[in-house]
Amino acid sequence: MHSSPATSDRPAERPLPATIRGLGWTSFLTDLSSEAIYPLLPAFVMRELGGSAMSVGLLDGLANMVAALVRLPSGTLSDRFGRRPMILVGYGLSALVRPLMGLVATPLGALLVRAADRFGKGIRTAPRDALVADLVPVESRGRAFGHIRALDHAGAALGPLVAMLFLLAFPGRERMLFLLSIVPGIMTLLVIWRHVRDPPAATHATASTGLEMRLDRRQWPLLGAVAVWALGASSEQFLLLRAADLGVPQALIPLVWLVVSLVKSGMATQAGRLSDRIHPRTALAAGWLVFAAGYAGLAASGSLVTALPMMLVIGIAYGCAEPAERALVAALAPAGRQGGAFGWYALVQGSMALPAGLLAGWLWQQGPHGPAWAFGATAVLSVVASGLLGVIPGRPAAGGE
Repeated sequence: MHSSPATSDRPAERPLPATIRGLGWTSFLTDLSSEAIYPLLPAFVMRELGGSAMSVGLLDGLANMVAALVRLPSGTLSDRFGRRPMILVGYGLSALVRPLMGLVATPLGALLVRAADRFGKGIRTAPRDALVADLVPVESRGRAFGHIRALDHAGAALGPLVAMLFLLAFPGRERMLFLLSIVPGIMTLLVIWRHVRDPPAATHATASTGLEMRLDRRQWPLLGAVAVWALGASSEQFLLLRAADLGVPQALIPLVWLVVSLVKSGMATQAGRLSDRIHPRTALAAGWLVFAAGYAGLAASGSLVTALPMMLVIGIAYGCAEPAERALVAALAPAGRQGGAFGWYALVQGSMALPAGLLAGWLWQQGPHGPAWAFGATAVLSVVASGLLGVIPGRPAAGGE
């Protein structure tokens, strides 16, 4: 009797560790809290607080740059002292600060709250991704990162839906919604406390007694490509601004974000498995090319009929690229220094957020064709970044093992 190809060629997948599943639900709850606020911020800042398109670009750009500055030391500290404490502090800070958006009265106040929220993200991101690399073998990392990203985007989809239903029931009560975001934030901390655990210290301890922040030469090509891509990947709030410009009512803007997030979530798990089978470099290059195609199409779109499908293409691209990015960082990381490697990755990506936001905001304001210029610049830089990945070796390094 002959077994079928499906059973003979591919071994059964092992269940993901409990901590990975816990991190997935942590991401789900955090994005549920965050994304109930995020889609409303452009209109909130511009209409209620008196800001401008530059204010919107600055809001995310500067906040993400603040987060980027702490990611390298946070990741490196987690190599020395463990992942869980940094993860708990980072999620805790965001959970407690985020609801304060309901109390701000000026664009500066909104910027400070957003920056503090992103500071918490900066503390937790590299240790969380390094913990995944600690717990999961290299042949399953794409699936693990895809699982977390899928739940992350599922929370990002549910958040806008909650916001939309809340505002339909309580029109104009955005501030109350912002204050209520503390509820899923507190649930996030309970999940971490009960279900997220560090592996044995030997799994992530560095051989050095000091904090190793040196960049390994194998990481340079990837970080260069990430920098170019991130310069074009400005705040996704510009997608929401474009949807509003083309006629989507404010009450339905969260619905646009919900659909895009669902597309990201649906793609992430399958794309993570694909990056395990081919190579994360190839999967990442393909994702960035799809990203370029979506933004090029959006630049050429002048109506909702053509613009909304391009936004879905951009969601597909994010779902394809995100697990591959993290799997590739882990593959290139020296042994025992995954936290520092993810810190460098997050630092480079986050440091480009401010110039990316300012570039997009400036281009956006250059007359009636400004949005097309902004989206076109994103498409060009994404193609260049994809090409730069070609200098990375075709097989992952063994250093991360």
